Amino acid sequence: MNTTTTQSGSLRTAVGLILLAFFSGWEGDALAQSVPPGPVAPAVTQGQVLNMRDADIRAFISDVSMLTGKTFIVDPRVQGKVTVISQAPLAADDAFALFLSTLRANGFTALPTSDGAYRIVPEEGAAQDAGGVEGDQLVTEVIRLHNIDVNVALQMVQPLVHRQGRVVTTRGTNALIVVDYASNVARIRKVLADVDRDPSVTSVIPLRNTSADQIARAVSDLVRIQGDANNPLTNFAAVPLEGTNTVILRGPPELLARLAPLVEKLDSEGASTADTRVVYLKHAAAEEILPILERVSALARGSAPAPAANGAPAAGIPGRASIGVHAGTNALIINASPDVQQELMDVIRQLDIPRHQVLVEAIIVEVSDTAAKQLGVQYVLSGGQGSNIPFSVTNFPSDGSPNILAATGAVVVDRETSGEDSDALKALQSAAIDSLLGTAGFMGGFAGRGSDGTIFGVILNALKRDVSSNVLSTPSIMTMDNQPASILVGQEIPITTGEALGADNSNPFRTIERKDIGVKLEVKPQINEGGAVKLFIRQEVSSIFGPVSRESGELITNKRQIETTVLVNDGQIIVLGGLIEDDEQLSVDKVPLLGDIPILGNAFKSTDKSRRRTNLMVFLRPSIVTGANDLRAVTDRKYNFIQAEQLQRSRTGESSLDAVVNDLTGRAPATPPP
Repeated sequence: MNTTTTQSGSLRTAVGLILLAFFSGWEGDALAQSVPPGPVAPAVTQGQVLNMRDADIRAFISDVSMLTGKTFIVDPRVQGKVTVISQAPLAADDAFALFLSTLRANGFTALPTSDGAYRIVPEEGAAQDAGGVEGDQLVTEVIRLHNIDVNVALQMVQPLVHRQGRVVTTRGTNALIVVDYASNVARIRKVLADVDRDPSVTSVIPLRNTSADQIARAVSDLVRIQGDANNPLTNFAAVPLEGTNTVILRGPPELLARLAPLVEKLDSEGASTADTRVVYLKHAAAEEILPILERVSALARGSAPAPAANGAPAAGIPGRASIGVHAGTNALIINASPDVQQELMDVIRQLDIPRHQVLVEAIIVEVSDTAAKQLGVQYVLSGGQGSNIPFSVTNFPSDGSPNILAATGAVVVDRETSGEDSDALKALQSAAIDSLLGTAGFMGGFAGRGSDGTIFGVILNALKRDVSSNVLSTPSIMTMDNQPASILVGQEIPITTGEALGADNSNPFRTIERKDIGVKLEVKPQINEGGAVKLFIRQEVSSIFGPVSRESGELITNKRQIETTVLVNDGQIIVLGGLIEDDEQLSVDKVPLLGDIPILGNAFKSTDKSRRRTNLMVFLRPSIVTGANDLRAVTDRKYNFIQAEQLQRSRTGESSLDAVVNDLTGRAPATPPP
């Protein structure tokens, strides 16, 4: 049979099968195939046979699209011929899988798009666009590693990656990004899962004679010296459990098999060491721990152990203990048997821990308003010798009002004595001058003397006073947990406590006492579980009010004090206490009957009205400082506040605080803000 005859027969067979499928009502799409220039075998859809030789690849893609119902976008670079030989029946899914394998064999691949279609592109450069899920499609997957280094894994899987695939590492995470065919990615994932396993085991070793912390440090140093970056000995950890004096070892089994006997040997040799041990404390004070250790040691020696169930004595802690303190190095010197030493070391480990600090900030606010009104009329009327006019006077002496009697007496005596000096005149003049100098507000009046010697005079005095104050104090102090602290910002003023004179008024002396005036804060915090702070606080604010009176130089002091114990959460503001006071007073001095006359009665009385309103509140906020970061944040907040205050008032744009700190620390001066 020649070639021409074979090609014609094949063509007739293909046409006949298509017509038979159409007229017989077969389900499915007919296979539309362009006749290739070479020999072509029949292509049958739903007829279970897909067979072609040297067919144009674009015609092949079109036939598969009709068979599977999928949409393909063909890149212009997709050119060539394909050969597919199949004698077994194929379903639509099997035909699509065969289609992907055929593309891969010819250097092409199908990339899925977001709308469900597929882009047929050359295999070269397709790794950057991969995202499918089929076995012969390029996909992108992130594989996270947990136990092996990502660079070691990269060298391990690099030979397994297809020539068109890519594998890269990610910075900061122990993961690989793999772009390859789905089937190849699954193989790489399986290989990494097999090697990314932690072979380490854990061993718990209780200790009797040595400290778990010392053993853990010694073993860790030994492993670090023996191992290197490429040695599995570096995959090792030793964790001391101080509560039970146990060390936990984790690492490769062969390493732990060598270390466990070493740890047990070190622990057994600790029992035969000297009975004296020097313990250097890191956080606690040796003088404070010494009484506790002496008490524990006394109980250990003096307590009688209870007998066991079989009548034999139970194991106790025998031996003696002698404990000393070296304050220079903050160390304890313990002389005792190994068992007693271990017991005392357990106590020391639990007490020698870093203590938190507490910043206590108090806010004291006092807002007060004082208003006063005074209005008084005083007069004097007196007849001369032989006059029938009686003597009459109204005198209402009070703060800020003149004394009309002293002024009138001084004038009369002066005229009667024709200006001659006398003790009575001097006393009256002094009293009159003092009353006039102490006058506040408005004062007016008139006075005169008649031809018959009658003396008369009237003085009107009016005063209105408004005083407002807004006092804000914010004392703050930092202290350690369970440590009392206090701060005082104020003055010391002298207070007279006694006076004495000797015989004949000789050798006078006075005793005084210095008293603190200002803002005082005393605190003792205790940090509880959960971040709450139990706080004993004593807050005092005192100031000088003024002298007792004009005649006495003794001082009156204002005092506000709160002493209480509160429970407050970390950083929470609470109110400790306060006072809201409204004091209103009205004082009326008047002449009986005459002062009650409407309107006219105002000439026979003096009115003094005052009102004082005070609002005083004390707030508190404790902040727990647990480490260097918290301490730095608190310090920076306070430092920046004071620095900003100084910069606001500075004409040169520099802060004197910065200059002092730079001089003390040797730092370069900070650049002033623009």
